[in-house]
Amino acid sequence: MKRKSVQIRKFMLVDSAYKSRILRGDKVTTIRYGDYEARPGSEIYLVITPSDTAIAKVRITRVEKKKVRELTNEDARLDGFSDVKELLRELSKIYGELYGDDEVTIIGFEVIKRFADGIPLKWLKGLNYREPEEIARLYLENQEKLNLNRETDFILRRMYNEGLGRAVRTFGPKKVQGALLKAYHALYAAGII
Repeated sequence: MKRKSVQIRKFMLVDSAYKSRILRGDKVTTIRYGDYEARPGSEIYLVITPSDTAIAKVRITRVEKKKVRELTNEDARLDGFSDVKELLRELSKIYGELYGDDEVTIIGFEVIKRFADGIPLKWLKGLNYREPEEIARLYLENQEKLNLNRETDFILRRMYNEGLGRAVRTFGPKKVQGALLKAYHALYAAGII
């Protein structure tokens, strides 16, 4: 029985151990055990675990299927490892023992936007995968149509001017998330998004 493929549409999970390598550009692929589908050219969020925080938006550059025995030193280098032996040791820690005929999927990506403070995945889902700064910008551009309360207005202005991380440190995550959700729903109801 053939296993069903995993489809990558909005985000992709990666271990937090790879965060700095990805943001430096030392790791530009991820190698997954099994059959994964992603569209080259599509833009997705890269989310680190276990915190489930988006650290970047990436563009998928390629998707390639290979057998484990076909992996090369170049594949390892693009994945942030020195050689194929080091890569296979790491893959075996994640997936258990791999055999030469096992299929892997190599997903290439390029970072197109970094999120200095990170965005909680649950916030992205609640905003239908719109970034908090975009919601704040759209609110400010359309505030006269939306009629939100002063506190929400104040939080969104601070977020737009000073960034998400500063707003969270100033007002707390619940208030910031609440302001974003109010603005998102108001923008949606007004037909703006």
